[in-house]
Amino acid sequence: MDSKLKIVHTESHREWGGQERRVFSECLWMSRKGHHVVVIAPARSPLYERAGEHGWETHAVAFNKFGMIRDACFLRKLLRTMRPDVLNTHGNLDSKVGLCAAWGLEIPCVIRTRHSTPAVSNSWYNRLLYRKLCHHIFTTADCITRQIMDDLDIPHDRIATIPSGIDCPTGLMDRRQARHRLASEIGVESDSAFIGFVGRLSGEKGLHVLIDAFARIEDQLPRHHLVIVGEGGIFEALQEQIREQKNENRVHLLGYRDDPWPYFRAFDCHVLASSEFEGVPQAMLQAMFAGCPVIGTRAGGIPDIVIDRETGLLVPPDNPQRLSEAILKTIQEPKDAEKRAARARHSVWENHTIDAMGEKILRVYRLQVTEQAENP
Repeated sequence: MDSKLKIVHTESHREWGGQERRVFSECLWMSRKGHHVVVIAPARSPLYERAGEHGWETHAVAFNKFGMIRDACFLRKLLRTMRPDVLNTHGNLDSKVGLCAAWGLEIPCVIRTRHSTPAVSNSWYNRLLYRKLCHHIFTTADCITRQIMDDLDIPHDRIATIPSGIDCPTGLMDRRQARHRLASEIGVESDSAFIGFVGRLSGEKGLHVLIDAFARIEDQLPRHHLVIVGEGGIFEALQEQIREQKNENRVHLLGYRDDPWPYFRAFDCHVLASSEFEGVPQAMLQAMFAGCPVIGTRAGGIPDIVIDRETGLLVPPDNPQRLSEAILKTIQEPKDAEKRAARARHSVWENHTIDAMGEKILRVYRLQVTEQAENP
């Protein structure tokens, strides 16, 4: 089946975190394959604006909980006119609005993607959304799939784990050059070394634990600095924590950076200390592809990609002592860390590229569209 599909994505979130990046990556891959991509999201949200910059069809819907009926009526009219082959909803609010709006319009393939790991309650409206109003469910991690199957009694053939895939660069910056570049950026000695994090600054990422873990071992690592790249709601709280520890010279909050790859190349290890809510983190996949040793927690979908002592190190969540030990092990045993990093890079290349993700998604889209055409 070589025909091109009209694929509509809805997303109610207004941030630019892993979920929104995942939606953007799906759209990017499908667009590259010649499919017609439509993004329906709040006006001026990062996803909406980036979709417009790429020339994709966009429609602004507020997805405000106080205007759900209005949004559903508008979206139903839009979908009836548009007649898409695929409707894929992503956020909680746009899924409620979008799946209800699509009911009865005979859209061949309707997908509900669940990105985050908090449990989906067995409520009447979740049973309606997940059992009745969509054809298939995508999740980004096995733990999400298991919870939905068990608690909502979803058949295994209606749900698929499709981890996020990354768009791998064709070339990476030399490590020494990346370290010198980062040292110059933050104004430290050129022979400095770095431990890092790249991602959204939110409470569940365990950044306060990472800062505490670094404080425990900084005297043993006199050349190392902790570098945190990203923006989010806890930026000021992290600043205050760093000030209280009188550690402004060793811990650096850089804010958002559009290109993360030079930072992964500069780090001696990338640390994701999530507490519990985590899908398969794209920043961790990027670090692994960049050849950067990684440390994660046994939370959410992290163990799906980080195999302890094989492709990285895993520690319990909310445990700064164990985290500090893992950081020391990574830095003080560089040959073992390099072997883990090499295996991690190979794993990402084999299983977690944007092509691998896109092909899995497109296979489900096409199968469902074909089945609907043959059995109207």
